[in-house]
Amino acid sequence: MERLGGKEVNSVLGYIGGEGGYLGNFTYASHAQFYPMYCGVDIDPNEYEGTTRQRFIRILSEAEPFIQSKILQGVVDKCTLEFFEDRFNEGFLTQYELEQKKRIYDNILAWISELKGQGLLEAKDLVYNYEFVQETLDQCQTLISQHNCRSAVDRAHTALHGYLKETCKNAGLILKENNPRIQDYWSKLKQEHPSILIDYSQSHLPINQIISAIGKLLENLNEIRNNKSYTHPNEEIIGEEEAKLVINLFRSILNYIDSKI
Repeated sequence: MERLGGKEVNSVLGYIGGEGGYLGNFTYASHAQFYPMYCGVDIDPNEYEGTTRQRFIRILSEAEPFIQSKILQGVVDKCTLEFFEDRFNEGFLTQYELEQKKRIYDNILAWISELKGQGLLEAKDLVYNYEFVQETLDQCQTLISQHNCRSAVDRAHTALHGYLKETCKNAGLILKENNPRIQDYWSKLKQEHPSILIDYSQSHLPINQIISAIGKLLENLNEIRNNKSYTHPNEEIIGEEEAKLVINLFRSILNYIDSKI
């Protein structure tokens, strides 16, 4: 799913409830509080015209995919299934209506996961599918789906680090460093692995320059992982879009090396 369409937005409205211009039990005031309090986004519905319902439809429909995922998360956090179950027990909902809420709730959770993954490269179906690496990639995807990209930077780093380590080990490449860094493993592979040795013909010069720059790139990515992620209790964490870029870089390098060896 690239983004929510009209069908999905209408399903969300059905989950929240309300008729006419009303949106569940939202008021103008609680609707304004909803976005910063439950979604963690800076949106002011008072900048939009119309009823609460019309404003919500426009905001959700026009938002970027990641913001849509945050709004959906806010919806299920505010309008919990437990709330609707209480309404059923109090006689305000029928059994059929409650089952509909549960079905839409499950759909919303799936949409959140899909929307959070928009713009990310995939790292699957690897030729050399090391167990540790695959498990780490799965952990990375779980963090992205259930939280955000910022929380998954360390797992993306560890997946590539583990892949490079195992690839060096399988190729019989021994590093002298006691605790090799991710860029050390790459340097060893680039210099000595027969499948990654650089073609020095003039036509490959631009590609060679890009490949040579991977070492410095990994050094910077390592710095981000150590000092700008949740790996350690760092005071400053990189932004969501920057985290998405970092994860894409890790996955791009992983896919490239896997395709070469």
